[in-house]
Amino acid sequence: MSERRDKPLYIQLSEQILDKYRNLDYYSPLPGERELCEIFNTSRPTIRKAIDVLEKDGKIIRLQGKGTFFVGEGPHVDHQMNSIMGFYNDVKLQGKITSSKILLQKIEPASKKIADKLDIQEGDMVFHLERLRYIGKELYSLTNSYHPVDYMPELPKVDFTNQSLYDAMSEFGIQIEWMQQVLEVKPANAYEALQLEIEENEPISVRSSITYDTKKRIVEYVEVTTQAYRTKYEIAVYGNKPNLSKHSNE
Repeated sequence: MSERRDKPLYIQLSEQILDKYRNLDYYSPLPGERELCEIFNTSRPTIRKAIDVLEKDGKIIRLQGKGTFFVGEGPHVDHQMNSIMGFYNDVKLQGKITSSKILLQKIEPASKKIADKLDIQEGDMVFHLERLRYIGKELYSLTNSYHPVDYMPELPKVDFTNQSLYDAMSEFGIQIEWMQQVLEVKPANAYEALQLEIEENEPISVRSSITYDTKKRIVEYVEVTTQAYRTKYEIAVYGNKPNLSKHSNE
């Protein structure tokens, strides 16, 4: 208790705000400055300093014209089970920063598995992009994506460290129409554990997607691997489903 009293008032207040609101759902709005002044019986300059601390620590975000939102304690909400915006834009719209560490970026012959997923011949050339994805400074996922080279021959030249793959695909004339996705929870193998900085056999979630463009072509197969407890998936279910391809039972 004495340690808390030794801290500046605005630091104490930032801790009190976090204690009070830490159980809010991810991306929930916080009260405005005036209301916080009344709740915590303090001045607006002190409230502003406390909010600045929480924003610097990545616990809240402030969006101009919209308010202040709590993001510090809940898992990332992945909307890719019901949208085609892509990870980069999904994270950006939630007010966070994402970046990537490129582990592999090359053209290679398709294995039988990848050829089946992309509906091409085994040995056909594909663009393979493997990345570690970060939200802020925290490691979030290991992502492997595969694309037929014929559709986007310039794709391997793009630096994807801070670039949306789907934005790049759009620039090359690929318009995504829909995805077929599977979500699986399984034990991490040695390589996945090494990259995700976890123990082997810890539970991971693997979201795999086959992506179709407006010409009904398969333009991507991707596997996104995360620690099982790091993500909350938001899923929408609609009454009419598209006419599925041969992959419908995978």
